[in-house]
Parts: sequence; C-alpha cells; structure tokens
Amino acid sequence: MDGDKFSMVQRAAGVLTLILGIAAVSTFLVDIGTYWSARILIAAMVSSFFLAMFSLIPQNRSGRVAPAIHHQLVGIGEHPEKLMQTLQPVLQTDAPSNGWNEIVQTVQAGAALQLLESRIDQKLGSRNGADDSTVLHCLAEGIAVTDIEGRMTFVNRALEAILSTDGDQLLEEQLLEFLPPNLPEHVQQAVTKPQPLSFESNTSSDLGENYLRWTRRPSIDDRGETVGHVWTIRDVTQQKLAEKMREEFVSMATHELRTPLANISAYAETLAVTDEIDVEQQKQFYNIILTESTRLSRFVDELLDISRMEAGSMSIDKRETDLERLLQEIGAKVRPEMQRKQIDFTISLPPKLPSMTIDKDSVSAALVNLLGNACKYTPEGGEVVFTVAMEDQEIFFNVQDTGIGISAEEVPRVFEKFFRSDDSRVRDVTGTGLGLAFTHEVARLHGGRIDVSSELGEGSTFSFVLPVNNGGKR
Repeated sequence: MDGDKFSMVQRAAGVLTLILGIAAVSTFLVDIGTYWSARILIAAMVSSFFLAMFSLIPQNRSGRVAPAIHHQLVGIGEHPEKLMQTLQPVLQTDAPSNGWNEIVQTVQAGAALQLLESRIDQKLGSRNGADDSTVLHCLAEGIAVTDIEGRMTFVNRALEAILSTDGDQLLEEQLLEFLPPNLPEHVQQAVTKPQPLSFESNTSSDLGENYLRWTRRPSIDDRGETVGHVWTIRDVTQQKLAEKMREEFVSMATHELRTPLANISAYAETLAVTDEIDVEQQKQFYNIILTESTRLSRFVDELLDISRMEAGSMSIDKRETDLERLLQEIGAKVRPEMQRKQIDFTISLPPKLPSMTIDKDSVSAALVNLLGNACKYTPEGGEVVFTVAMEDQEIFFNVQDTGIGISAEEVPRVFEKFFRSDDSRVRDVTGTGLGLAFTHEVARLHGGRIDVSSELGEGSTFSFVLPVNNGGKR
C-alpha cells in the first residue's frame, strides 16, 4: 500500500511537471502569435489533460512517464527560452511517450511554419520595397520623402532632373533649402509648419520661365504619428504657357472679331441712312465692307483649320496643279497690301516649273500666310523677295524680308499654336498666332517641311519645302 501511495505521489509529481512544461510551451506559443500557434496550444492543452488523467490512474511501472520526457519537461520549466532546443521525441512506444511525441511533432511543425511565414513576409517586404522604388523612379513627377526634421531620405530620378542635382547629393539635405527664394511670405511661413501644403513657384532662366507645383503630405506610421512628409514636385511650365497663350488668343480673337464687325456695321448703317452719297464713295464703302467680311471669313477658316489640327482630322486633297499659275494667283492676292505699305515686292521664278500633285488651296493659303507675315512685320519702305528654286528633287518657296526679325530664343516656338512674340513691335500688329502653325501642318501633310532663319532687327527668311516626287512630274 505504501508502494502504491508512493507511486501515486510520483505520478502526481510527474503530472505536475508535465503541466508546468505545457505551460511553458503555451507561453512560447502565445508569444509566436500566429493562427497555427493557437491550434498548437489547444492540442497541447488537450494532450496534457488526457495525459494527466491517464497518469492518475493506477498503472504498472511500464505506464510511468519516461525519464527522458521528465528530463525535458524539467529543462523547459527552468529555461523556457530554449524550448525548441530541448524538445525531442522519445523512443518508447507506451501511451505517454506516444502522446509526448505527438506534442513534439505538432510544436516543431508549427515553429517551422512560423519561420516560413516570417521569411515569406521578409521577402515580400523587400520585394515590394524594390518594386515601389522602381515605380517611383519611373514617374514624371518629382518625389521626395523627408524625415520629421525635413531631411530627404529618398528622391526619384525626376526630382534629380528638376533640381538639376545628383540624387546622392540630395540625400540628407534639407528640402526647404531647394525652394525658390521668391516665394510669397504666406508660403514661406506655411512651409515651416507640419500641415499639408500646396503652392506654385516660378523661376527665370535663359530658356524662359519655369513653373513648379509643390505638394506636401504627412507620412503617418502604424501608431498614427507623423514621421515625415512626402513631397510631389510637378513641372507645370507647359500648362502655364498654354493657359497664357489661351488667354492671349481670347483677347486677340475678341479684337479680331470686334473690329471688322464694327466697321461693317458702321459703313452699312451709313449706306442705309444717308441718301446723298456719290457713287465713288458708295463703292469705297462697299469695298471696306467686303474687305472686313473677307477678314472675318479668313479668321473663321483659321479657327476651323486649327480645330481640325487639334482633332488630328485635317486632311488634304491632292490634285495635279499648274504651279506657275498658282504662284501668279498668290502674287495677285498679296501685292495690294505690299503696295499699300510701299514695300518693294519681288517674285523670282525659275525658267520652268514642274506640275505637282498637291492640295492647291492649302498650299496657296500656306504661302499667303508667309507672304502676309513678311508684309505685316516689315516696316514701310522695306523689301520682300519671293523666290522659287529647285534642288535635289525638292522645291523651295523662299520668303525673305527686311522686317523686325525674330530673336534666337523665340525661333523654335514660332510654329506653336497661338504663339506670339513678346516684342512690343509684334504686339502692335494684329494676328492670331495660328498662321505659321497651319503652314507647318500643310508642309507636314505634303511630306515637306519649313525652315526658318532670322536675326533680330535684320529680317527673316522662311522656306516652305515640298518634295517634287510626291506624285507630280517635271
């Protein structure tokens, strides 16, 4: 009986040791905190319960907890942090040993799964970071990430180009030091505060005005605290220039429409209410009304042409054309205005001109635009020379004048829609800024080009060049 009591006490001690070991295992698994860890914990508790119940039942010596299991449980209880190194399966095949081996297998499987998940998360995290960096470098907008003190911790390639500085030199620098110094006072005060911010800046260079839009948003961590800011810097120069040209076009269009309409209305009203007007004066009034209506019609045609150009639907109707006759008609159209300004107008043609397959109306309009511009921007008493020449299967329509010329900075922009020079002498002359854009499009549709050379104060030369082998013949 004493032996049985001693055996019961021994088994109870073994169970207690087992429970303490399971508690240590549970503590470790709770720290892991994964879905599989919860399942392992439940399995371990259920196993320990049945093992405890089994141990309290009187058994023979073969049913006692194996010394190897007892030794491992004691080790786990003393050093819980060494759980995975301590847990080992036992070789016995009795029920407690089998249960122990099941626990060991389950714990080891769960730990292996947790390690795999950790490695996957680590790989995905690093891969996402690399992908994010690649994507940010591909953006056209400049991106900068700053820490809470305003130092740049990341810049993309677009920002390097905008600030004209290498990215390695930008890192750890204060972004605020790269802001333009001419910011309004309220913006200068706002950039020193942490709230979201959006403003625009402009700087001048040899290439003209440069406009940037700056946007700042806070970077929030998992605890909801601001750890820095994300800046977006966008170059909006083209947008600003387009808005400026649009405003100028509206102003110009208003003038272009109002002036001829006012003239037509005035002369028509005079003819209607005045009885004593001689025939010659009536003819003069009629001619003025016809001229102004033609001016309106030409302006409307330019608007329609530019609309078709914008929509990409402008087309040409090529037909075989007598080039010499076409040039005579063009000369007749522009000569009266040349004579009015007392401009020496000369036309120089080769002995023989080819018959070409072209859109007669659009080519005529393009050349009239070039000659009309030469007349408008050449002072009275100046000279305009219209020369036609053949060279290397190309025909050159050259318009040379002694006008005010174009600055070197503005030459690349003369074919932009709505563009007009900032020269005050140009501003004093009415114009839409559409003629050269239309002429350039006509040349392109014919497979040709326009060349321009100009010197400010000396004059300009525009060359409208078409290929001869575009369906025509010599």
